[in-house]
Amino acid sequence: MRYIILLLFLNVSAASSQGVWIQSGNLSQNNNDNVYSITADQNGNLYASSWAVGIFKSTDNGNNWTPSGLSGKRVSYITSAPNGEIYALSKTTDFSYIHRSTDGGAVWTDVDVRSFPLNYAGGGAMVFPSDGSIVAAYSVTVGPTIGNVAIFVIKSTDGGNNWFQTRRLDVGFVNGLVITGDNKILMGTSLAGIVYSTDNGNTFLSLNTFPQVFIAAIMTAPDNTLYISDAFGLFRSADNGNSFVSAGLKNSTAYLKEAGVNSNGSLVISMDDKKVYRSEDKGNNWTQINAGLPVNTALVSFTSLSGKFYAGSNNSGVFYFDQLTSVNSNTEKTIGYRLYQNFPNPFNPVTRIKYELSGKSEVNLKVFDMRGKEIAELVNSEQFAGSYTSVFDGTGLSSGIYFVRLKADNNYSTIKIILQK
Repeated sequence: MRYIILLLFLNVSAASSQGVWIQSGNLSQNNNDNVYSITADQNGNLYASSWAVGIFKSTDNGNNWTPSGLSGKRVSYITSAPNGEIYALSKTTDFSYIHRSTDGGAVWTDVDVRSFPLNYAGGGAMVFPSDGSIVAAYSVTVGPTIGNVAIFVIKSTDGGNNWFQTRRLDVGFVNGLVITGDNKILMGTSLAGIVYSTDNGNTFLSLNTFPQVFIAAIMTAPDNTLYISDAFGLFRSADNGNSFVSAGLKNSTAYLKEAGVNSNGSLVISMDDKKVYRSEDKGNNWTQINAGLPVNTALVSFTSLSGKFYAGSNNSGVFYFDQLTSVNSNTEKTIGYRLYQNFPNPFNPVTRIKYELSGKSEVNLKVFDMRGKEIAELVNSEQFAGSYTSVFDGTGLSSGIYFVRLKADNNYSTIKIILQK
């Protein structure tokens, strides 16, 4: 393949939106990690837990990951506290752990360890009530058979240094904890629907406004809209769980696996048939967004950083979702960094990819295939403000859809290009 870099003046666009999943940088060497949990902290760092491998951390929006402790642990949940500390839940068949890091994942301390022999359950969640306490919940096999599972609620009132059990709830698995706008703690369960606490985790009651069904996910948006999913679809509440309406996407052939909401209020859900959907209007309309995901990969965890969705997968590490932009309107003025739609499109075999920079930036321009695999790196250098064009030659590639991603410092844009031979 041949790559030619030219300098031109470009036209600014008004954008129409699509999207693609791009595989993040490698976690472990083979990047086949099962990422049960992923979170972002207040400083813009990402943390991902690879099952039975440990914690990985990224300080550059997921481009590079480094090991960050808890090596070999089966970490099922990781979260960032309001004070910047990082907490993780893990288990063996004999013990359940609460781990804490006060230095961004460099050192971890086991702040709570409890013995649960023959425990084959797992999962868990944690919330931080306004009174300064911390409430955690995880699932435990209580016997006599593996299917007999209870939820243990553990609480700290001294900043995570000491923990005590408040409740044992014989309602199956815990599937999420949230705090509503009126300061109730809501917990999703596998056998009793939603239970709630008005005393910061000391006692729990059944939320009778929602059916007592298997809860797949529970979450709150920045505007305090509450979302709860059963196995088939999503429901929302604008009044802290007093009433619910359908948020759409009922599917009788596939079960909902996980759901996420970003800082803009956008929703994303993954199903057990590996299909992924997004809604920009609180669940009234949904669009399938599987572009870029390998066919055998499911998304099992979500977080948001700077409005961008990041997802942990069951076998391929971390992906992030990028909007796609096409160009329609004209102007001579350079406004911010911008990636334009390629021309021609479709192309055979050469196309031009234009972009603009408003200031000096570290620029990286890459091409990916539909599976998120990198095909070519067109630009990797520092560039000054101006308008640029890169020529991409698809000689040797098969016809199909490819994606071009522009990174300007820590900002990203992606377009879809079509090679048609």
